[in-house]
Amino acid sequence: MALVLLGAPAWPHPEAAEQTRRRPRPETYHWVLPAHHSGVEVADLHPSDCYVIQEAEGMVYFGEPWPELTALQTELGDPNSHLVDTGEEHPECVDGLCLRLARVRAALTTMVEAQGNSRFVRSVRHRPIPIDGLSGGAYSDVGSDERPRYRRAPEQRMAYLHLGTARRGNCYEAKVPRTLSVHIRDQAQRADRTGVYSGFLYIEHHHDGPGGRVAEAPWRDELFAVPGTRVAESQQRWNSRAPAQPGPVLTVEAN
Repeated sequence: MALVLLGAPAWPHPEAAEQTRRRPRPETYHWVLPAHHSGVEVADLHPSDCYVIQEAEGMVYFGEPWPELTALQTELGDPNSHLVDTGEEHPECVDGLCLRLARVRAALTTMVEAQGNSRFVRSVRHRPIPIDGLSGGAYSDVGSDERPRYRRAPEQRMAYLHLGTARRGNCYEAKVPRTLSVHIRDQAQRADRTGVYSGFLYIEHHHDGPGGRVAEAPWRDELFAVPGTRVAESQQRWNSRAPAQPGPVLTVEAN
């Protein structure tokens, strides 16, 4: 059973009330992951933090790109994550960068729909199956041994599961300090994917002291630039970012 987001009791114990006052306010992070990158580091989690991807959108094209599509893809730039100031039920990012990215994403989608093969289009909410090569859709990772590769590890969770949990008003619990990153599920580890996934990560802090922070500037080494040794080296760099202790045990609702 996942954690359920409930309001505070009407008459809390004085110590509990004081602890609640010391807790940071809930935070929402907006993340953007262009398809030609391996992942984006979103935010740092503390033990007992309650977190969930509450909204996500976008498509990735797994087919062979053409020059105009590749040129448009480069306009998306690097992965990024930042806090958004929102009190709305449905968060949104309206700064200049987000608006520009939205225009590029719309142009990519239009181009793929007009010239691409729909069999190779995967939405961020995609549920991979063997017939599509078990590829497509985004997933979160909170400290697995090999973040950029989906292996059904306990620390990895597909976006469609997050979204279902969020719709029920639930979330997942972090057990140890971790950086949450988001990746594209791709068994073939294609170098020429096009498109972009983006979304909003909600964090409810269950600890004293300051709130979370945007994760360190995203690692921008091109995971797929050179086959073989470059990929292995890049994966080692990702792995070295994770602490040595075991990953968190998430509180998961039945699916």
